[in-house]
This record gives sequence, structure tokens and C-alpha cells, in this order.
Amino acid sequence: MNGDSINNGDSKCSPPSGINSNTAAAGGSTTIVKYEKSSCLFCNEWFDSQTFTEHLIHCGQVLEQCPNTCNVFVPRIRMRAHLKECPRNKRRSASADRVDQQVDYRVQVVENEINTLRSVLNEEIRQRLHLITDVGNLRKQNQVIDDWQQSTNQSLKSLQNRLDEENTQRTFEVEQCQQDFRCCFDTVQSLKREIQNEIDDLEKHINQMSLELTQHQNHLNDNIMKLEETVLLHEKINRDKFIEIENYLQSINLDLNAKLGPEHDVAKYAALDLEVKGMKHIVCDTEERCDKLETLVSQIDRNLHHTMQLVNDLENHIATQQRLTSYINSRGHLLWRIKDFSKKFEEARQYDTILHSAMFSNKPFGYALRLDIYLNGKGTWKG
Repeated sequence: MNGDSINNGDSKCSPPSGINSNTAAAGGSTTIVKYEKSSCLFCNEWFDSQTFTEHLIHCGQVLEQCPNTCNVFVPRIRMRAHLKECPRNKRRSASADRVDQQVDYRVQVVENEINTLRSVLNEEIRQRLHLITDVGNLRKQNQVIDDWQQSTNQSLKSLQNRLDEENTQRTFEVEQCQQDFRCCFDTVQSLKREIQNEIDDLEKHINQMSLELTQHQNHLNDNIMKLEETVLLHEKINRDKFIEIENYLQSINLDLNAKLGPEHDVAKYAALDLEVKGMKHIVCDTEERCDKLETLVSQIDRNLHHTMQLVNDLENHIATQQRLTSYINSRGHLLWRIKDFSKKFEEARQYDTILHSAMFSNKPFGYALRLDIYLNGKGTWKG
């Protein structure tokens, strides 16, 4: 149950329409019972647990006229207290007060008995809920078992059908294999017969080829003998020709020796040839040394110009050190006249020289500044 009803002697609650959970008691004086639905103490309408408390608060604040016709409107929740303090009610006798006390006492007794009955009823309902829960669990388990049995039976049926299909398929395949085996056996037998016939034909052909080979071998031997005789004849002819060629070469050598003169001229020519070759070698070495000397001279020339530039820079620096106390100006302006610009520009193109200006200052007692100029440019802007 979701709605709460508290019995404190000032209010009462109608019997519940449904109970959902156990009864909670604390200290023996206050009993809290939770129901699914509860009736309002004032308007006797039934509400569920979610809206009962909110309705009870608002309904208790509704104004109603006193039933004793005292022309007073009081909230419903304070009606009983007002009836006890109502001026018209005070006119009653003391006997009426005693009757009210007895009635209140009896109402209290009846409420206690009702609470006891509610406790017993709640306990019975709790046990019933446990039983219902157990029965529901058993039903679920039975349902699961039934579903499992049904799925198992279906699986068994499908397996049986599958086995039957497989058995039929395998039987058909076995028969087909037997037929294929018969066909293969017949084919193998026919192939054996054909192969045997071909072997017989090949044997006959081999015998014939052997006879032809013997005949060709004899013919070949005759041809070899004829070729050997021909080769011997040609060798004899070639030997005679070679002797004739040697004699002819000797006669040519004799003629050449007679035309060239004495042997000391040949030696002279050989010595001259050696001297020419030596002179060529000396000339090549001299050219290589000249190339190396030319490179070295260019490097020395470049270093010399750099040295001269450093000397000029040192002279300018010495002069500047002498004039440190008196700058050209102290306003950041400089007038610089470059003498022999064309000559210095050509040197900058050849040797990458740098021109340095005189020292000047941006303000009195400020930074000492100097300009550096690359007449031929620097880096990306070179040339």
C-alpha cells in the first residue's frame, strides 16, 4: 500500500479498498498501515496513494459552517476542536459532557480494536502475498519447463527429420557411387584393352624402326669413312698452302729490312719516341701544377683583400675610439659619403667586402650605433 493513515485520536480513516505491504508499528502507540487506496476523512472519497496526502491537506483547509448555527466558518480539520469550544455547545449540561467523554472512550476502544483487526488482516495479506508470489514463481518455472520441453521436442523432431533426410540422401549417394564405380570399372577395362592394342602396335613399330636404324647406321659408317678421306686430303692441301705463305712472308721481311736501312736508325727513332713521351708527361704535370697555383693565388688574393679590409676597419675603429667622446651627432642621423664607389662596388662583387660607417648615437648618452653596407647584396638579395 502507498497511502498512509495515522490514528492519533483526532481523525479517522475509512476501511481500505486494497493492501499492498506489511503493517509497521513503533512503540505500541502509533500504527502506520499502508494501503493501495484510502478514503478522505472529510469528503469520504477514495484516492490512491500518490494523490491521497495532497488531497487530505487541501480538503482539510476547506471552510465549513458550524453545525450548531453559530454563524462561524472554520476549516474542516479544526471542526471538532471548534465544536468543543462552540458557545452554543457550552450551554449543554454536564451530563452531555460525560456522555461525550464516554462516547470518545468507546470510539477509542473501537479504533484500537479496528487497528488490531487491521494488523491481523495485514499479516494474513502478507502471508497470502508470499503464497501468491511462490505460486507465481512456480507458474513461471512450469512455463519455462513447458517452453523448454516444447523447444526440445521441436529440436528432436527437426533432428529426426534431418536424420531421415540425411539417410535418404546418403542412400541415394551410395547408389550413385555404385553406378559410378561400375561405369569406372567398365571404362578402365576398355582403356586396358585399348592400351594393350597400342602396346602391340608400338612393339611392331619399334621392331621396324630397329631395322631402319641398322640400315641407317651402316650407311652412316660408309659416309664417315668417305669424310675422313676427304679431311685428310684437305689437310694435305692446307699444309702445302701454309708453307707457301711462310715463304712469301720471309721474302717480304727481307725486302723490308733492305728498304729500312741500318739498325742504328731504328734505335734512334725509338729513343726519340721515348723522349717525346717524357716531354708530354712533364707538360701534363706542369699544367696540373699551374691549375693548383692559380686556385691558390685566387684564394691568397681574396684573403689579401679581406686583410686589407680588416686593416681599414681597424683604422676606422681606432679613429672612432679617439672620437668616442664626440660623436658625429647624437640625434640618430648620419650623412655618409662613400669615396671611390665604383672601385669598392667591384671589390664587393669579387670579394664580398663590407663597408662600415662611422659611429653615431641615437640620443645624448644613448646607444653607440654603426651601419654595415653590403654593396653587392647579401643572401637572397645578393647580386
